[in-house]
Amino acid sequence: MNSLDCERLDSLDGWVAIKSNIFEENETFKLGFIVQWNVIESKFAVTCHNRTLQRQKRKDQLSVADTETSWAGLFSVNDLKNVHRQFTSVGEVLAPYFPDLSEFEVGNIWDMIFLIGNRTSNQDDPERDLDTPCRQLEKYFSTAIDICGRKIVLDSLFPQDERDVEEYFENMQEFKRKTMQDEVTRAREHIRKVLQSHAGADRLVLLLQVYEEEDLAYQDLVATATAFYQYLLQPFRDMRELAGLYKMEILPGTSILFITPSSDVEPFPCGT
Repeated sequence: MNSLDCERLDSLDGWVAIKSNIFEENETFKLGFIVQWNVIESKFAVTCHNRTLQRQKRKDQLSVADTETSWAGLFSVNDLKNVHRQFTSVGEVLAPYFPDLSEFEVGNIWDMIFLIGNRTSNQDDPERDLDTPCRQLEKYFSTAIDICGRKIVLDSLFPQDERDVEEYFENMQEFKRKTMQDEVTRAREHIRKVLQSHAGADRLVLLLQVYEEEDLAYQDLVATATAFYQYLLQPFRDMRELAGLYKMEILPGTSILFITPSSDVEPFPCGT
């Protein structure tokens, strides 16, 4: 493998960095879910209200006037199952909380051919229990908020516009700087732990092992710190190189000799 291939492996082109704290919730909000069965669309109508922001909005119209406080959407049984798969990929303990919605599933082609009369009669049954599954879904979504977090649940149920996806991404240069800085911090913490282990080395053999580990830790710190500070200096080096190139372009234009006309110059008297 040549050096060009190595540079290609280290390249960040085509990659995106996801913010590590994108799902951290600094504020606690109380969310309320309302689920109803939509007979016309044959889907579940899910509405979510941010009770906390709604109360704040009533008190101060200006502070949260532009903040979204309610979300709504229609979901088929398959849509809810797909959302449930996303939730369980974050927290597996949520799996048993999903209610049984088999009575609301749309049949396949064979059901439409052979059992269409039975299915239609079940859907049009006025004594059909529609309230219990809706209340179970409301409880399920509230539990999902506690397990998966508010942001994951809202983004899965009510996806935002594509322009809002940018908030998940981190600037690649900033990401690289943070990564290198974390490496320096990690190397310093490792040295601190090694130095603290001196007190527990009561034998010469153990002390020699500690010294060897200490040497490796210092080498690691020097290497990571050097790479980090060289990275911080690189923009200034680039600016200096660019300034040098501009200077080389400008110098030929400023090297014109201004010669005084001979008519204005008095002859220098020669000695007799």
